[in-house]
Amino acid sequence: MAQYGFKTTGKTIVLDFPAQVKDRIFAITGPSAGGIGAETAISLAHGAPSQILLLGRTLSKIQPTIDAIHSIDSTITTRFIPVDLSSLTSVRATAKDILEDESIPRIDVLFNNAAIMACPYSLTVDGFESQFATNHLSHFLLTSLLFPKILAAGPAARIVNVSSQGHGFSPIHFDNPNYAPAGDGYTPWGAYGQAKTANILFSLQLSKQLRANGSGLRAYALHPGSIATNLQVHVKADPGMIDKGLQIWEEKTGWEGKLPKKSLQEGCATSLRAALDLDLERPGDEVETAEVVKRVYLHDCQIVTSRDKVMPHALDEADAERLWGLSEEMVGEKFVV
Repeated sequence: MAQYGFKTTGKTIVLDFPAQVKDRIFAITGPSAGGIGAETAISLAHGAPSQILLLGRTLSKIQPTIDAIHSIDSTITTRFIPVDLSSLTSVRATAKDILEDESIPRIDVLFNNAAIMACPYSLTVDGFESQFATNHLSHFLLTSLLFPKILAAGPAARIVNVSSQGHGFSPIHFDNPNYAPAGDGYTPWGAYGQAKTANILFSLQLSKQLRANGSGLRAYALHPGSIATNLQVHVKADPGMIDKGLQIWEEKTGWEGKLPKKSLQEGCATSLRAALDLDLERPGDEVETAEVVKRVYLHDCQIVTSRDKVMPHALDEADAERLWGLSEEMVGEKFVV
């Protein structure tokens, strides 16, 4: 097995696992040009997938991704599917369209990639704090609704939730995830951390349930790396925000700030390894059986569970189960695995 790490590229991963790409169907949220989702899709194009479904809000922002895919392989069916992740109604409509579309018989890999970051306080149309809703709740609902087509893909199907080391900013505020009333206690970085923690806890509980049902499917979360993308739009608008955020993050985590930068190709590699390497979770002899269920979080293309890479609150099994119940309550939908 090749050794993967910080400098590994997405194209390398795709070419190393050709059987897990060729003729398969991939769905990606947030594939706007210049982002990790777009680079994930473009990397997959080197492996001749059957279809790439690009879920986003605006075609004009995604058309360059479609063009890049077709410049590599014009035979790939590449489809823009509109969705507004700040609206649960939109998520339900999109999922319904996909479920009813007979030309999409299955979804082999769902990349829950889209996100917003460190934005001012606001509520979605459904009344939820925007970062928690967009980054977690909408993906929880989308995955739940599309699960029949994911299950139809068989044991090699994967659900990949793009998280961040930003999860270190905050655990889940179970007593008040929406910072009510009127943004009480809200900070842009704290809310981002809560949402990114939710991505990991969702992966943990989903993977745990998938193990129990014996389907062979798996769910993973990951830190893609520090990468310059449009995700930082609010940070770029306030030059002092990043330094303040790093100070808070270092105080809360004990980790060193100012992470080295990755290219987009390096940034999408961890998502792709989570999606394509079927032996990824196989633990070494040093991993205790009780800890195998926690092998859901990747950093630099490797599964990590140690405190120097992932905060304990993001791998807390009780909190994962609690978040699952809270998410079902908030979206008004039971997720039956």
